[in-house]
Amino acid sequence: MRSHKQVIFPLFLLLSFSFGCFADEPVMQSSPTTPEQKTLINNKPIAIDADNQQIDIDKNVITFIGNVNIVQEGLTIKADKVVITDMQDSAKQKITAYGKPVHFKQVIPEKKMVVTGHSLQVIYNVKQNTVLLQGKAELFQQDNHIVSELITYYVDREQIDAKPGKNGRVKTTIYPNQVKEINK
Repeated sequence: MRSHKQVIFPLFLLLSFSFGCFADEPVMQSSPTTPEQKTLINNKPIAIDADNQQIDIDKNVITFIGNVNIVQEGLTIKADKVVITDMQDSAKQKITAYGKPVHFKQVIPEKKMVVTGHSLQVIYNVKQNTVLLQGKAELFQQDNHIVSELITYYVDREQIDAKPGKNGRVKTTIYPNQVKEINK
């Protein structure tokens, strides 16, 4: 067990130094004085910028605290705290963001569309490429708007599943002309 930790610790240390400051840039350009600072999750670079970072080697968990910004190929999450679990197992990888609220944004350039949302907690399942908004969740696509306690956004399929909380309802505002425009 001790030799396992001796191998894993340098890997986590190396991983921790690979995270960098990208604010809203999906990929950082390399320069002679600034090494490229990014990591790959699901074969796509993910950039994380935060005030603090903690690593729990035994549990395979990385926690970012304070003004956390996450960017992965057009997907941005801004939160107070972010916990990344199972960094070494892409089948289980999850990014859980907490905030008051957490903000989520996806830019879809081929459709010239932006989807934004916010909630108290956002869970990004890397393998399934889904964003789960929990607690006072709202999702916006142009003027179309969904309010619910729980909203699941399937990033690849561009599909939404909204469910009410206890004794609640899902509220939606749809502009048919915009929906027609989006589907062109």
